[in-house]
Amino acid sequence: MLLKDFFKQTVDHLSEQDVFYGHGVEEAEDEVLLLFMSVLNVDFSELNEMAKAKMKPGQQNKVNNLVKKRVQQKIPMAYLVGFSVFAGLKFRIDERALIPRSPFVELIDSGFMPWMDMSQSTKVLDLCTGSGCIGLAIAHYFSQAQVDLVDLSEAALDLARENTELLELGTQCHLIHSDLFSNVSGCYDLIVTNPPYVAEQEYQDLPQEYSHEPKMALVSQLEGMEIPVNILFQAVDYLNEDGFLFLEVGYNDAVLTAVLPEVAFDWIDFTVGGQGICVFSRSDLLKYRENFKQFLEEHVA
Repeated sequence: MLLKDFFKQTVDHLSEQDVFYGHGVEEAEDEVLLLFMSVLNVDFSELNEMAKAKMKPGQQNKVNNLVKKRVQQKIPMAYLVGFSVFAGLKFRIDERALIPRSPFVELIDSGFMPWMDMSQSTKVLDLCTGSGCIGLAIAHYFSQAQVDLVDLSEAALDLARENTELLELGTQCHLIHSDLFSNVSGCYDLIVTNPPYVAEQEYQDLPQEYSHEPKMALVSQLEGMEIPVNILFQAVDYLNEDGFLFLEVGYNDAVLTAVLPEVAFDWIDFTVGGQGICVFSRSDLLKYRENFKQFLEEHVA
């Protein structure tokens, strides 16, 4: 069978199944692209040139078996093939960390303009780094940046270390095992973070695919807001005078706004989809620090 025909057949079959798309993909075709790239051991551009190539029976069997596993066990495709594409880069991925998916891609692509001039930014912190995708993408595209990758999970840090080596970014990136800022020192021009922000009850109601991701990377207490507010409270001590914090809470942006009603949030509008990243200058973090402190004192034992 020609590759293009088997590709369409696979997409049509997967589209009819009861699976959830949301782990770095939007639809069945995106997942089948990852699947064919993996089985054929080619990149996206090579796959595009193979439409009239013939699929070998063994390759077809491997595709069919992985699709069956995807459907029956509700395992996200990125975990089945062992990689994900983020910001145009290929990352190794497995159940040690969340599958890369974030509107941070658009911010990296725009160089964090108009807030920052990345050519002048040399110190970057990626807090709750997981697979390392955000911080490593920044290091790749801004060669002058020195990026610290921080996570509480040693397993996630091991994966981030593997991705650092695969992308040959070891001279730019330093990995730190830390509970938020506890083992972090110095100040940064830019702090980026995609921390846990899902409430416990909300987590219980998520599609089954999420159960394959590490729970500690998803769930935060206090309606999901304890860790994000803790970051807002502490970050001012780790930013240079002209530095900025970019914090992602996804579809829970309304929750964060509701629990901190006196804070004027600057939510970024994205042109290619996504939501829930707010930006704070150091001076604004200082301005609202008492609000962050009050929330934590009232709700965290």
